[in-house]
Amino acid sequence: MGNRTISVVIACVNGLPSIHGCLTALEEDRKEVPAEVLVLCCCGQSTADHIAGRFPWVILSQFATRLGIPELRAIGMKRATGDIVAIIEDHCIVLGGWLRAILAGHERGYEAVGGTVVNGSVVRLTDWAVFLCEYSGVMPPIPDGEVNGITGNNVSYRKSILDRVDDSIKNECWEFFLHQELSRQGVKFLSAPSIIVSHKKEFGFWYFLAQRYYYSRSFAGMRRKRTSLAGRLLYCCASPLLPGLMLWRMTRQVLNKGQHVDKFVQSLPLQAAFMVSYAVGEFVGYLLGSGDSLLKVE
Repeated sequence: MGNRTISVVIACVNGLPSIHGCLTALEEDRKEVPAEVLVLCCCGQSTADHIAGRFPWVILSQFATRLGIPELRAIGMKRATGDIVAIIEDHCIVLGGWLRAILAGHERGYEAVGGTVVNGSVVRLTDWAVFLCEYSGVMPPIPDGEVNGITGNNVSYRKSILDRVDDSIKNECWEFFLHQELSRQGVKFLSAPSIIVSHKKEFGFWYFLAQRYYYSRSFAGMRRKRTSLAGRLLYCCASPLLPGLMLWRMTRQVLNKGQHVDKFVQSLPLQAAFMVSYAVGEFVGYLLGSGDSLLKVE
């Protein structure tokens, strides 16, 4: 697979035990394919000490104040030395052969490669609802080939294309806007089913309800800065339609994939609440901006 090297960038905002499981899986995968791993940590001294003591091969950057996830990732992207920069979240567990599959994806000639996400928290219905709400579009099966969009928490890029993107987009924006800019520059996206991470995090109902609000408000605030007044008003007016649109989209994805239909049906009341929270967040974001919501997304 040539001599390409990989840097893995992880924004650590959830702390222990999430980051321990994430790095333990990467430690095993690095035995097959060496990789530079950069952890950008905002979780306090005890988490930083644990990472430094248990995983001395990690390049650890500690921050005393909470930074937004896009900014942490942007710092990691800038400091990465690999030809390929891979992004995962601190509660993602890479499955065996993850690094090798990333290299194989880029050997197919693509500069941006996304994988699939499976559910690693399968006991509680709330966790199933969260997984389906966030990842029904990228859970298996996903296409094997060129697509219009890829996931943001199991993705890799040629570093050279990241260097072409304005720092404001990388520092201030979610991956949707980064991918939008890459697409504008002519970058093509590869979907590779063999690149798999497990989403392993447990959520309380009220906690995720708040997380949906913070994420959507931050997202709308980012778009607000790039949209005319008329466009912002249009988005505000359309916000009440979001729950129905999102439910229809999720239903279509789950049924088309034929996966976890029972969990989807059982979790519909939870999904409805999450979608309403998301719509409220977008409305407030378009109206007032993101506020400090980005710093609260975990």
